[in-house]
Amino acid sequence: MAGRAEARDARRGPALTRGGAGSRRSAGGAGDAVVPECTACGTCCFSGLPEYIRVFGCDHDRMDDRARGLTHFIGNRCYMRIEDGRCAALTLDAELGRFLCSIYEVRPDCCRALERGSGACLGELHEKRERPLIALDALRRRAGGGGAAGQGGGPA
Repeated sequence: MAGRAEARDARRGPALTRGGAGSRRSAGGAGDAVVPECTACGTCCFSGLPEYIRVFGCDHDRMDDRARGLTHFIGNRCYMRIEDGRCAALTLDAELGRFLCSIYEVRPDCCRALERGSGACLGELHEKRERPLIALDALRRRAGGGGAAGQGGGPA
């Protein structure tokens, strides 16, 4: 079953755009799920697939050395590295419960294309909503339960 969920991950683009403030309802109508702010969510950045976030040539050209250091090649194709079940560029702030892209200004086009509240965004929330919460919980436990800010963590 996890294999099917991971296969669905590969068909979707990751990272949500960081537009707007607060939560909003999806465009589907009354009773739909509330879509959290991207910095309070991070769901789309989670996957176990090493081929999850494709980095094309134009993306690679846009990236600085720090961002390129978070990529890897499989054959002649470039991808963002996946570490601890999430994109290596995603930083977790356990104290504030926030998820921030450390390369936001130079992120790949697939990340730029995924819009908050879109069908793809809602699909990510439906399939993987618990993953960021598990990662934050693990980070907080490693920090001694004090909720210290930092990076790392993620479902094993």
